Amino acid sequence: MRGEGNKGRLILDAARRVFAATGYYQARVEDIAREAGVGKGTVYEYFTSKEELYLEMLLEVVNSYVAGVRAGLEHAGGDIREKLFFTGRHLCSFLTEHGQLARMVLQDPGPINFKFTDHLRTIRRKMVEMVAALLRDTIPGSIPQEEAEVAARFFLAGLAGVVYPENMQTLAPQENLRTAVDVFVQGVSETFGRERG
Repeated sequence: MRGEGNKGRLILDAARRVFAATGYYQARVEDIAREAGVGKGTVYEYFTSKEELYLEMLLEVVNSYVAGVRAGLEHAGGDIREKLFFTGRHLCSFLTEHGQLARMVLQDPGPINFKFTDHLRTIRRKMVEMVAALLRDTIPGSIPQEEAEVAARFFLAGLAGVVYPENMQTLAPQENLRTAVDVFVQGVSETFGRERG
């Protein structure tokens, strides 16, 4: 990360707040510097341009999401339902913290470049692999890799519809998430064999 160090951390955190509030094109480096409590020149000591700062900030945010899911799946106790429910709760927490930024990216994506879109594809693959591995390790018998990945993609895509049922402003109650996980696990278990705790 280009923003390593205390000032770099302050700048990235400030950039996240400013970009989320104003969008990429309206945000100014001097606004980010002011929000970070540093001079404008200091921002350029860490980042060569507003575009680089924006892309570094987005990369950090999406990487933190995946790291949180990975850590949760490795340490969350309980059966597959609890692990999948954790994945959904983590998405809710992430969107509570970064929802304004996510809405901004959808409405005013700014200079999203190939490096970032390629990184997003890699992130999606990692998420699918994590959930597919969980399914293969939990459902008895042999689930072919391709079918486990299809089920994982279905689960991950469905999370967004459950978490944001109407619009991107209001998160659904967690009971909806619990119901979706139960329905998904029941369907996978009936399709591929009896569920293992």
